[in-house]
Parts: sequence; C-alpha cells; structure tokens
Amino acid sequence: MSPQSPNILVIQADQLAAGALTAYGNSTVKAPHIHRLALDGAVFGRAYCNAPLCAPSRASMMTGELPSTIEAYDNAAEFPSSIPTFAHHLRARGYRTALAGRMHFIGPDQLHGFEERLTTDVYPADLGMVPDWSLADDERLAWYHDSGSVREAGVSAATLQRDYDDEVLFRTLRHLTDLARRPADDPFLLVASFIHPHDPYEAPQEHWDRYDDVEIDLPRVGAIRGADADPHSRRLLAMSELDDDAVVDEAVVRRARRAYYASVSYLDDQIGQIVAKLDDLGLRENTVIVLTSDHGDMLGERGLWYKMAPFEGSARVPLIVNAPGIVEPGRIHQTVSLVDLLPTLVDVAEGGLDDRVEERPPVPVTRSAALDAPNPYGAGRSLVDLLLGGTWPGPGRAVIEYLAEGVRAPHLTYVRGNFKLVHCPGDPDLLYDLDADPDELQDLSTDPAHAALAAELRAELLQGRDLDDLARRVVASQRRRRIVREALDLGIQTSWDHVPADRSDQRYVRGDFWSAIDRGRVAQREPRRPSHT
Repeated sequence: MSPQSPNILVIQADQLAAGALTAYGNSTVKAPHIHRLALDGAVFGRAYCNAPLCAPSRASMMTGELPSTIEAYDNAAEFPSSIPTFAHHLRARGYRTALAGRMHFIGPDQLHGFEERLTTDVYPADLGMVPDWSLADDERLAWYHDSGSVREAGVSAATLQRDYDDEVLFRTLRHLTDLARRPADDPFLLVASFIHPHDPYEAPQEHWDRYDDVEIDLPRVGAIRGADADPHSRRLLAMSELDDDAVVDEAVVRRARRAYYASVSYLDDQIGQIVAKLDDLGLRENTVIVLTSDHGDMLGERGLWYKMAPFEGSARVPLIVNAPGIVEPGRIHQTVSLVDLLPTLVDVAEGGLDDRVEERPPVPVTRSAALDAPNPYGAGRSLVDLLLGGTWPGPGRAVIEYLAEGVRAPHLTYVRGNFKLVHCPGDPDLLYDLDADPDELQDLSTDPAHAALAAELRAELLQGRDLDDLARRVVASQRRRRIVREALDLGIQTSWDHVPADRSDQRYVRGDFWSAIDRGRVAQREPRRPSHT
C-alpha cells in the first residue's frame, strides 16, 4: 500500500439513467449535489453497465469480470465466495472496507470482502427469482415487472424503499464519523449503495413539489410496437405488460417521469449530506468519490420502461469521479464500463493518482496495458490514465450481457467507440452509430456500406465465445437452482439475508467515563467555503 493511498467512497444508485442527470444533458431534473460533483470531477460520457439487471451488474462490477465468466446470469444466480472483489483487493492493501446499503448478493456470503456490512439488503438473498428459458413469451412468473409502476406512479407518504435509503444514509454518516476517529493514514473504502430511483416510482411530497413549475419532458422516441420493434423489445413489452395502451398515455408518462425525477432529487439530497459530512469531518481532501449506478432506466423511450434492454437509457450509466486537485475535471469520451472499476480502485489504492505532474506531456499518456493484454484484475482496465487527463490507444470498448428473463439465448451488446452492435442468436443483429444517431433509430446492420464494419464488430464480440455452450450452461444452471430452491422452501428454513451485528453496547459510556467521552469526540472544523455557488 502506498503511503499516499487516498480514502475511496463509492456511491451507487439503483436504476439511475445517465440521461436523467444535468451532467448528461438533462435540463429538467433537479439534482444540484450530483451536479457539483460533476463540475469538479471527471464525467465519463459513455460508460456502460455490463449487464442491464441488478445482481449480475453488481457482481460483475465488484469482480471486474463479465457475468458469464462468474456465472452471474440473473437476479437469482449465486455469487461465489471464492471470486475476489475490489473489496478483497483493497482490504489486502490495508484498507478498512465497509458496505452500507444494497448490493444484491445472492447466496450465503453477504460480505464478499467487506469487513463490515452496516445494513441488511432491501431484497432477499435467496434463489426466488430464477428465470426459465423454456417458458413461452406470454407465460409470466410472479416476480416479473409489470406496468403498475408506470400506471400508479406518484406521491407516497412512506415507502419501503425510502425507509431503506434513510437507514443507508444514517449508517453511512455514522460510519464516516467513526472513521474520522481513526488515524489519518488508515485509509478506508466505503460503499454507500441506495435503492432509489428504482421503481416503483413513488416520490416524497417534498421532492414531487420541486417540479410544480416544471414541464416534464416526454420521451424523445415514442412507443415502437409490433413489427416495427426489434424482437427483444417485443419480448420485453410483453413480459412487463408494457403493450398496455395506458402506459403510452401522455399524462401517465409525464407523471411517471416526474415521480422518477423526484426520486432522483431525493437521492441527490442523500448524496449532498454525505459530501457535507466528509467536509465537516475533514475527510474530503483525501477522499476519491466515485458515483455510478448498476444500470439505467428506459423511462418510456420506445415505449419501454425499467432496464433489461440494450439501448442507451437502460445500458448507459453515470460515472463521475471527484477528487479536486487530483482528478482532472472535464468530460471523458472513451467508451468504458463498470468492469473497469476494480482495476481503477486497485490502481488508486497503489498510488496511481500520485503520478500527476504540473504540466501534462503533449502526447497521450497511458499507464495501462494494451486492450488485449492479460489483465490480473479481470476483464476491465484501469481508468487512471483518463482521470489524469491522458487517453487510451483506440476507442474503448464495452461488452454487455443479458442472460436473464425475456430471452432464450444469450443477448449480447458490444460498444466500440461510437458504434454499438446488438447480437442474439435467433434475432437479427442491430447496428447503431451513437454519434450520428443517439436515439438508436437507424439500424445500419443491413446497410451495404456498413457490412464490413458489422462483420468486424461481430467477430470481435464473438472471439473466444461459444454462445451455444453458454446457452446450455445457463439453462443447466436454471434447472439446478430450481431444484435447490424448491427443496429449501420445505422443512426448516435458514435465511441467507444479512443481519448487521449490533455493536451499540460499545458505542457509548462503558468502562472509564472520560476515556469513553474522549474516544467519541471529533473536533469541530471551521466552515469551508463551497467551491461552486
């Protein structure tokens, strides 16, 4: 571990679309705290999840491996304890590691390298949501999304998700205070992971009211249905009951988007309190803040909602890295993905950000190996070069896998620079130029002028991949897990859900009175002037 190793705070949202933030061009949403982080930080304009679904995306992000590599196929795929995560890597380098909030770990290991987990998860850790690729398109499982979150969106006085995120915030602030009591050269990794703005789209009145004077924008692309929609979109529409005419009614769409934006504002308030606590405790100067999400939300684009789609609303995520005076502020255009986070955090922990110099050399700089070189940290590569103002050779790449409900074969998306290829056996390919066609309306896959490019991208995507074998492995995994789930539902049942250890008996006055009082004191700091007004 480098003596300059900074603290690392990862703030993760759930289902936060990049396009729902001011830093990514949204002029409707009100999220000033996230915007301040973006103004002072590096904003990755083209960052992607590696699976547009909660559990696979999070397991992939934490391990730096693609979901198929670690068999994190869906929201009921066990995450093995033997696969190292960024929490393991940083813990091995002397970091104190803690998780506050959700990570959707499936299986009995609910820590995966974290020394402490400060809250339970909002979703169960069991095998209850195993997909079944043998089902017909119109056969629905009980836990599928439906259109209710859209049709019933609005204001709620209280919700389970708000109760959860309020606890995540409280535990995060309390833990930061505890960390401030430790020696300054004892670095920490803290992940604060919220459930908002995940559906149901239910906002507090206070945050709903912030949009009273705002005209809520409609989707840029209206509903695409029937033969005009690609096969995967047709499956998603049917599976989530989004082919209901009610969900394309303009008033319904505006109300759901308003509730989503209000939920983003609620999340933004939580983030503002965390950053303010870092300032108050004197931790901000040596803390790298990473803000991201596990996936996005289609928000009515093309008539789709939620995630599971290869399109930008679902697959692109916000990625903001804030460390004023260390990280070069500005927009980064290279294509990256969440598997890049693990090698980046390892690089940061080993002092990679201290390679900065007063003046950058005029030529592109890179500390990373070539894209196709063996990587000891999984499928990703460190982003430190980009954070220091350098560039990567080549355009950057991202692989997105969807192996869950709504398909019967592996559904893969490959982004290389500004081109996106969507490939699924049995479906026609889709090819988009994201610079020329950001709304993904012009499929170039059958354009003779792009035939060579489509073939090249397909060959790169499929190199080393046997999709028939992958499909067999997915189906076999589903069958095994259904047997296990049905058995575990009988007889004496043991929960895998995490129950935080209650250490409250050691927090207050125990033993010597004044020693306990002194141990709990953190001196008040002089107020700092904000860097932006």
